[in-house]
Amino acid sequence: MDLDDFGGYPSVGDELGRIVIPGTNVDCAMYWGDGKTQLNQGAGTYTGAYIPGEGGTILAGAHTNSYFRDFENVELGDEIVITTYYGEYHYEVVNMQVALDTDSSAYDLEADEENVILYTCYPFGTLQHTSQRYFIYGKYVSGPEIVDN
Repeated sequence: MDLDDFGGYPSVGDELGRIVIPGTNVDCAMYWGDGKTQLNQGAGTYTGAYIPGEGGTILAGAHTNSYFRDFENVELGDEIVITTYYGEYHYEVVNMQVALDTDSSAYDLEADEENVILYTCYPFGTLQHTSQRYFIYGKYVSGPEIVDN
């Protein structure tokens, strides 16, 4: 699939689509960029990573007191569905962990296989910045591959 057929690569602030984890209350808009504006509207995607379909790591975060407030109910084997403006992607939850916000080993932006990492502040429900993050890791199951032309 060629992104040019769908308006091209997103710009910072563009809505990529939605993140849903069926069986939980995680259901929010997903934006390209992870600044304050994007995080106030839904999940923000780190622009130093990839978008769904590119074959690398998608790294997206959202607030624990709003959009990702139901992370505590996510279980291994759950499905993560990301519906973008160019296709639908499915991932399976394969791991979860708590790590310090400074621990860059909690995410691999150089992975050679498509995967998604969702994260939020921890403990759950907090209203201020914390030094810990809760990570949910999903392995790619299905979705269209983006090709460069």
